[in-house]
Amino acid sequence: MSKGNFYLIPNFLGSGNKNDISVNQLNQIYSIKEFIVESEKSARAFLKTIEHPLSQNDFIFHLLNEHSKDKEDLTPFFKNCLQGEMLGLLSDAGIPCVADPGNRAVFFAHKNKIKVIPLSGPSSIYMALMASGFNGQNFTFHGYLPVEQPLRIKKIKAIEQLLLSTGQTQIFMETPYRNEKLLEQLLTILKPQTKLCVAVNITNEYEQIATKEVANWNIKEVKVNKEPCIFLIGN
Repeated sequence: MSKGNFYLIPNFLGSGNKNDISVNQLNQIYSIKEFIVESEKSARAFLKTIEHPLSQNDFIFHLLNEHSKDKEDLTPFFKNCLQGEMLGLLSDAGIPCVADPGNRAVFFAHKNKIKVIPLSGPSSIYMALMASGFNGQNFTFHGYLPVEQPLRIKKIKAIEQLLLSTGQTQIFMETPYRNEKLLEQLLTILKPQTKLCVAVNITNEYEQIATKEVANWNIKEVKVNKEPCIFLIGN
């Protein structure tokens, strides 16, 4: 028996509609009724927005998120896919497996010789890099910085040193409700001549992207509190 395909499906970064997705990709998503998701609520909202022809009652969801156990057996998630059914990995926002826990499912698929098909879509990380004016040939994404203050301060200094020694653009993010505090720390800890880009609400009507030297930043220029935000430093 042939196996199904495993599709990696990006979600909208903010508001969106099915016209933002190509007809070919829509048809691929429409062929799927079973999904591995970060949250069922977000997945259902996406499928409703793209007008998936199946009834909401017909979907099958498997949760894989930050609360999942690291060594959880994913075999039940792939049971139907191994028997020929299509399966999707649906991110909460942006592309799967980048700042997203879905990589374990992708590795499982490769291990079991299931064809993995990534679909194109928006990535706030890459869009922020595009709009920053920084080096796009050589960059590092650090994900979330440590929550504990001493570790966070140490990490910020290490990231800046990495920028100075390599020229790599340094990219990171934060939980939205801690954005304001992080921005305050960046403006205090980073060297005055270091360039900082803050990209808020990418693709949203309230999008703000600004790049300038730390010495010239005014924290009141961008509204980052409780908003999706990407931070970059460069030279």
